[in-house]
Amino acid sequence: MAPRDIRLLLAPEEPDDSVVVSRKKVAELLRRSERLDRTEQQLREAQEEIRRLREEKARSREKSSALKATLDRLRASLPVLGTDARTAASVGVPSSRVFFRQSPPPPKARRRTGGQPGHPGVTRPRPTPNAPPKVLALKECPKCTHPLGEPADSWRRPVTDLPAPSLEVFDLEVLRYKCPGCGERVHAEIPEAYRGDFGPRLKAFVAELRVLGMPFEKITELLRMRYDLEVSVASLIAMEDGVAESLEETYRGLGEELRDAERTPSAQGDETGMPVNGKTEWLWVGTSPTLTVYHIQAGRSGEAADTMWVGYHGTLTHDGLDSYNSVAGAEHQMDLVHVNRWAQKVEARHGIRPRGLLKEEGPTYERAGRPPKEFLRFAKGVRVRLAAEVRWVERYPKASSVARERRYARAVRSMGRFLTRKWRDEDAVRIADELGQRLETLFTFVRRPGVSWNSNEAEREVRVAVVHRKISGGRRTARGAQVLERLLTVWRTCAKRERRFWEVMADRLGALPQAGAGPPSAGPAS
Repeated sequence: MAPRDIRLLLAPEEPDDSVVVSRKKVAELLRRSERLDRTEQQLREAQEEIRRLREEKARSREKSSALKATLDRLRASLPVLGTDARTAASVGVPSSRVFFRQSPPPPKARRRTGGQPGHPGVTRPRPTPNAPPKVLALKECPKCTHPLGEPADSWRRPVTDLPAPSLEVFDLEVLRYKCPGCGERVHAEIPEAYRGDFGPRLKAFVAELRVLGMPFEKITELLRMRYDLEVSVASLIAMEDGVAESLEETYRGLGEELRDAERTPSAQGDETGMPVNGKTEWLWVGTSPTLTVYHIQAGRSGEAADTMWVGYHGTLTHDGLDSYNSVAGAEHQMDLVHVNRWAQKVEARHGIRPRGLLKEEGPTYERAGRPPKEFLRFAKGVRVRLAAEVRWVERYPKASSVARERRYARAVRSMGRFLTRKWRDEDAVRIADELGQRLETLFTFVRRPGVSWNSNEAEREVRVAVVHRKISGGRRTARGAQVLERLLTVWRTCAKRERRFWEVMADRLGALPQAGAGPPSAGPAS
């Protein structure tokens, strides 16, 4: 038997590549792994933060562009709003809008003190003493302490001071009667002056403080500190309401006088917002050299203007608001200061210093740029024509009616031809169109003597209400609005007629009671 072949399959030995690692080494490897995990997490967070910052940067860039555009608009408005109250008449910017002051002029160009050219100087009249003099004397020389004896001479000057504050407290005695004819118990009717616990002068004083803008809380503090008088806010409100009620007839009479062309041949009008019960209403102002009337209405429309000036057939100067067109019976005069203001706004956008209507000066450029040459020619032409008529009226205040009509017709023709030129500047075209619609009202002051070419007086009177609005924030009720318009009307009219407001108030509240039928509950106790 042949031997069999035996095959042996031998598996190769596995290589012994194991590494002996200590526990310390394992711990270190685990720490490294954790650090790598944290690094990856921080990398992802950093990438997210970079993405967020890029988005925020883009939003900031957009916001910066918007703010830059707003800043450019504000810078363009600074020259117009930067005029002070002294030049408001020529520049046409209300003093309440002033928030930027221009640098003062050099000493040689400043306005001199005292009366200005064309205006007489005014000094305070010397008062007449009505109290014993206060004598300042010396007994010894202040330099060598030697006795002085009798004075060699003296000099004196009047000093004006306030009297010591005091209250006048009196009893109001009401005489009661039994009528022998009808047998009824009667007594004199108690006027508003003596209703309640306070007299007419105190009520008039409170009303005057209110029109000056003082809050009720301040008035109570003033009365307590100055007169040692405790008065509640409710009592002050009742005083103000009672004073306004006593002025109802006076207020109605002043309104009729304003709208009577015979007594008020020329007047000025303006309007401003006045919050009432949280809503914006409008305070309309009508003024003349002798009176001022305020009227608060819900709107600023033509209907409101017609209500304010119903039946007026005189000459009305205003700022050109379209609502005044509803006053059909009146002859209109456009405020030329507002016309100049239209040109100033355009010039300010191009960095040109605002110029007054009557100032003969060229444009002053306050920043680099390309000035609108055509608009400058247009503005100069308008200003020259308007200023020429103003100066003519001031030079010939007693010109005949024929000369005035001739001058008026020539001024209208000249301005009409100038406005109808083929202007290409869009601002010139816009203003020319506005003036063309108001061409007949630009020179009314030329043909009508006594008519003002500006509404500065109405602007000043409306500013009184604006100051009151800024202090008090308006009125809370419709009744409060009626009280305000009556008090302001009589207050400003008294100022124009050189009468003291609180004395007029005390007189309107009523004199001493006169005999007459009393109220039904006036019977004396049995």
